Amino acid sequence: MAEVSPFRGWRFSPEKVGDMASVLCPPYDMIDEDTQKALKAQNPYNVIHLEAGEGLDWNSSAKEQYTATSDLFDRWRADGVLQQDSELSYYLMRHSFPLGDKNMVRIGLIALVWLEDYETREVLPHEFTQAPAIQDRVWLMESLSANISPIMSIYRDAEGELDRIYPQIMNGTPEFNSTDDSGSITALWRISEPNVQNQISKFFASRPIYLADGHHRYEAARQYQLDRHAEDPGNKSANLAHNFVMMTLIAFDDPGLVVLGYHRTLNNVPEDKLAKIKAKLNQLFDSEPANGTSNDVIDQVGRLGVDRRLMASVDSGGAKMLTLKESAIKPDWGPLSASEAWVLEEQVLKPELGDATLEHLDFMHDHEKAVEQAKSGELQMVFLLKPFPLDAFESIVGGGQRLPRKSTFFYPKLPTGLVINRIDGEL
Repeated sequence: MAEVSPFRGWRFSPEKVGDMASVLCPPYDMIDEDTQKALKAQNPYNVIHLEAGEGLDWNSSAKEQYTATSDLFDRWRADGVLQQDSELSYYLMRHSFPLGDKNMVRIGLIALVWLEDYETREVLPHEFTQAPAIQDRVWLMESLSANISPIMSIYRDAEGELDRIYPQIMNGTPEFNSTDDSGSITALWRISEPNVQNQISKFFASRPIYLADGHHRYEAARQYQLDRHAEDPGNKSANLAHNFVMMTLIAFDDPGLVVLGYHRTLNNVPEDKLAKIKAKLNQLFDSEPANGTSNDVIDQVGRLGVDRRLMASVDSGGAKMLTLKESAIKPDWGPLSASEAWVLEEQVLKPELGDATLEHLDFMHDHEKAVEQAKSGELQMVFLLKPFPLDAFESIVGGGQRLPRKSTFFYPKLPTGLVINRIDGEL
């Protein structure tokens, strides 16, 4: 179903930039102003210079933000800071990272994926997007003619076909193997052998790809593609780079595919409406006190949530564990009722807040910070959600439905800067 392709990626030259870990950065939407400054100070060649734009204040929303970025990109390529591989290649990434007291490892294939409308069911989205964020990424693509950060996507490999191929690749010498300050280790291999490439391409031709992180970047790439088609019908040719987008593809069953909870916060809700929201919660959920630290509470959410539909609520009065009553579940809720985020937003918040819901609702993945702000009164309420199960994710998204915004937090985000994909000319 999905068409994937190798490509001739652009990569940083270690001889020019030094330690490879020092030139990587998170995706653009995970970077605040302080992080941007720290990354730029870390290495003058950090890819943040391309990913976030140059020339205007941080968080400015204007196409001109990327004018200086284009000049910098051209200069880095001319100076050999970025160098293009001579052979069409897939790229295999091994990312080792600490999680609590464990060390996790995930494997991702960096490849190009043919751009299609979602209706073809070749690439499946799980959330809706916002136009300003799409436009920002279109401006970046127009300025650089490149994909800087890969979209994170997942696929099903029940038979372990690629699991049998990848160890053979990783037995070879990596292009680089670098450790960052957090203890994360990133290694990269090129896959240029035609027979192996054909096996990989054939594998993906029979299955869909699920978008995990990067919906705005996917839709921006699709818009960029359609704009090129409008300029010239000949631009629909299958060998032109703008018809593809760069992704990192990870198996559903990869032990290092980690999903964390994405929590909800409420603030500035009028007291009368807040009282009705709490009454609705009491109507739909059984509650019991949740004691201990924020880590104790989030641990209970994860542990008890294995076989219960529950979440925790926290306000200045303390924390409660909320378990959805079986009698409250309505037949017309459908599969999305498996999502506590959907139940909270659609059955509790929106009936009271209506179109103003997003004025009061925000999202936070740092549970310690969320609980601290709720208990201090800085936030009115916080709802701590368990990680959304991947089997439910696959079932709901595969069935053509989308989850509420920020339902999943795939951790950690993919590093940006391992490989850059130019989208002008041929593959």
